[in-house]
This record gives sequence, structure tokens and C-alpha cells, in this order.
Amino acid sequence: MTISVDRRAALKARHRRAILDAANALINEGVRVSVDQLAERADVSRRTIFNHFVSVDDVVTTVCTEMLGPVISTFRDSFAAGGRPSMFDDIAEALRDTDVPGIIGFLRHALGGFTADDPRPNQIFLATFSRTADEMARELSARYPEVDPLDAAVLVSSLMNGIVVVAKHWIAATDAATDDRSRALWSELLERMIHNVRTGY
Repeated sequence: MTISVDRRAALKARHRRAILDAANALINEGVRVSVDQLAERADVSRRTIFNHFVSVDDVVTTVCTEMLGPVISTFRDSFAAGGRPSMFDDIAEALRDTDVPGIIGFLRHALGGFTADDPRPNQIFLATFSRTADEMARELSARYPEVDPLDAAVLVSSLMNGIVVVAKHWIAATDAATDDRSRALWSELLERMIHNVRTGY
């Protein structure tokens, strides 16, 4: 019985990974992801997709959230190396050390841009950063058990929502280009946001 359960779990994990990989490939090809395309590319049924995800947007949001994984990894690495003087510094340094402009460029490409007449890309963009913020807050609470989880969540949310605001300004100014000049602007905007959140108004 254990072998059967293990095999079922392994098959489920393989299907989920195949769906996410298929979505990633379609995004990189510039194709707007649909259920039929996902099913064909992942070699699974439509039903299998909805056994794993609520909607196509959920699939795309999950792929985009995985792209923000380096922020979490950088935070973990930073803490493992001795951490910083405070929770705030841990998160700020993770944001500085991660190629967020490259990730945002991917997200923008994945979502077909951010236009006022199509709320879908904006919703997925916000959901992506919200999921990442939730994961960061859990990590932070584990690293600083003496801190109230609410305080950790508010801190992470403030910085991640700040990243969303910075991203929109940066995209408007650079069209999500990732050349040296655009990256320099990103760094400038990021530091302004970090300073403002740290000192408050």
C-alpha cells in the first residue's frame, strides 16, 4: 500500500511540474497560455490541470512566483552566513542582491505587458508578489521567533508592496529594459523605497 501511495504522490508531483514547465515554455515563446495549450504541451488532460490549479491564471502566477524564488534564496543564504543586524536589513539586502529587474522583465513578458484596459496582468503581478511576501514572512518568523508574526508580515508586506510601486515606475521609465542605465535607475528607485519604508513619513 505504501508503494502505491508513493507512486501516486510521485506521479502527481511530475504532472504538476510538467504543467509549470509547459507554462514557462509557452511564456518564453510569447504565447498567451491557455488550458488546451498547457494540456498538449504538458501531455496531461485538461482535468489534470484543474486537479492541481484553480485556473490558468493560477498556473501563470505560480510560474511567476517561482521566478521570484531567488529573493527567498538570497534571504536564506544571507541569514545562514550570519544575517544582518535586523529583520529589515535581512530583507533589504535580499532585494538588493536579487536580479529583480530581470525577474520583472520576465513577468512583464509573461503577462503581455501591463495595460489599463486589461486588469488580468496587474492581478497576476500583484498576486505573484503577495505570494512571495507570504513566504518571506514565514521565513522571517522562523528566523526571528521572538518577533510577533504580525510585525514580520507587516514589514515584509511594506517592502514587497514597495517593490511593486518601484516596478511600475521603473517599467514606465524604461519599458523593462535591463541595460546598465535601466539597472542603475532600478537601484536608485529601490534605495529610495528602502529608505522611505525604513524611516517612515
